[in-house]
Amino acid sequence: MNLFIFLVLGLGLSQGSSPAFATEMSLIDMPYKDTDFTCLTPTKAQKYSQDFSIDVDSFGGLELCDSRVDSKKLFNDLQIIEEGKFSGIGSNNLIRGFIDSNNYYSWMRGETRSINRGNDIPQATAYNSGGHFTMQDGWAQLSTLGRVGTVIHEARHTAGFRHYPCTQGSYEGSNLAGCDRNYDQAGSHAIEMEYYAKVSTQGTNFHPVYKSMARLMAMARANFVFNSPILKKREALLAITEHSTAELYDQGQWIERELPNQTGHLKRSSAGASLMKGDQTFSIELYGNTQTRPDIRDDYSYFKLNQAGLDYKEFEEFDVGAKRYVAAINKNDQIGFFNFPQGEWSSFRNTQMNVARTATFLENGEAGFFLVSDLGDIHVYDPVRNSLGPAKN
Repeated sequence: MNLFIFLVLGLGLSQGSSPAFATEMSLIDMPYKDTDFTCLTPTKAQKYSQDFSIDVDSFGGLELCDSRVDSKKLFNDLQIIEEGKFSGIGSNNLIRGFIDSNNYYSWMRGETRSINRGNDIPQATAYNSGGHFTMQDGWAQLSTLGRVGTVIHEARHTAGFRHYPCTQGSYEGSNLAGCDRNYDQAGSHAIEMEYYAKVSTQGTNFHPVYKSMARLMAMARANFVFNSPILKKREALLAITEHSTAELYDQGQWIERELPNQTGHLKRSSAGASLMKGDQTFSIELYGNTQTRPDIRDDYSYFKLNQAGLDYKEFEEFDVGAKRYVAAINKNDQIGFFNFPQGEWSSFRNTQMNVARTATFLENGEAGFFLVSDLGDIHVYDPVRNSLGPAKN
């Protein structure tokens, strides 16, 4: 059995028993893939367009069926918001009752002056200017869940909630305003996280995979978007066996978890764990089994920075103190780090070794960022100084 250590981020879901998952999709479950949404009626499209003053032409024109067109993507998002139902049963430390569970649509309508499509601030996913939302290219590339979370997030800004410079995470030390002070502030990040938590624990007509995606998104984002962290960290062990099953060892128990229908390198991530396969990564659900073995693309951790076609040799996401780093090794054994404030990769520099793999933990439990050569030599890499240390004994 090949063992890999990764980080489990406690959401309150993992205490005691794991959350229940539907074993099969019922007739009332909403789709979670854009391609599975049926055609929208002209009446419904007109209702959404009027309720939110949508500039349909900026989204590629009115489209009722083809989800490759951005207007249909937005209609899918609004349909999920309008038709999503919650039981109100199930506790979670992210659920505080900021927004009434059964009034997300009417609340959104009241906080939205207009929605249009643009790409004037490409480093943003979307932005809100006085209740007028502009959805950027990044929004169009997200999953249905990511897009829904984005519009809910932006709606909170209408009430005057703003972000503050981050004191932890990827923007730590940059003075860029991207975080909320804390969860109780009930800002845009908190409203977004609460929606994810409600979907995953209290949703009644959401697809099991959509609920799994919501849990992953909450874990991946909630651990760095608040200057006073809401999640508690703990370590656990994940193993992929010779029979391609996933075994989670947590709090003294081995628990079987489902893997995507993919092969790849097991990697620690801000959502827990992912399989890296070339320029693609797939998330592993640690808190339950959907019984579908879905290939959930990792839109949650920073593996999304692994751009299509670049096919990095190795890729790691890790923290040093309060700061988060993302490092990549290319095919020429050069190392680079993503500069979050500038929104781009730094210049890649030679490692002076043939890198076989990278790691954030060693078998003796030592944490750090390590480069392992093809000869088995282990070197500590210091991301602060951007320097490679000598081989460890």
